[in-house]
Amino acid sequence: MITRRAVALLVVLLGAPLDGPAIAQEPTRPVTGAKPTVTALMVEVTISRHLGDKLISSTPYQLSVIPENRSSLRMGGDVPVPSVTFAPAQEGKPANPLTSYGYRSIGTNIDVIAGPVVDGQYRLTLTIEENSIYPLDAASITTAMKATGAPAFRSFKSNNTIALRDGQSLDYTMATDRISGEVYRVNIKLAVVK
Repeated sequence: MITRRAVALLVVLLGAPLDGPAIAQEPTRPVTGAKPTVTALMVEVTISRHLGDKLISSTPYQLSVIPENRSSLRMGGDVPVPSVTFAPAQEGKPANPLTSYGYRSIGTNIDVIAGPVVDGQYRLTLTIEENSIYPLDAASITTAMKATGAPAFRSFKSNNTIALRDGQSLDYTMATDRISGEVYRVNIKLAVVK
């Protein structure tokens, strides 16, 4: 048999008033006029190379990242790199060159970490790495590189944190290649997807 004290305790635990029937609560409704929720940030990274006033290349990449998360992009391939060794000489015969190949990765790696929003600005931590081959007809390539035909590689790396608002863009880094004289520029543009 249930006592009056047990019923009162049950009523308190269930949240019903002691002196009247329980009233059902209405479901919560969305507040009108609320700001739309950010579902993702579209980050456009453009890497361009200039020689003097001439634009040599401009390559755009686009990543989607959710605030307080990370996004990565890997684009590239592997290039054969020759390596010559010589077999031991045999009686009366010169040493024979033996060519083997190793592979080296070239391409672009981009990592974006989107931090929390502060005063309407989105904090982005960017890591960009680009590896490419110097063209053999480039004036900057040495005679030895041209004679062997082996590829010469260049590398560009950058790591930085910037803050951007929706629709804002920024030329966030610039560097000069000491061999070719080309100037690398990186532009970042942010768009908020709602």
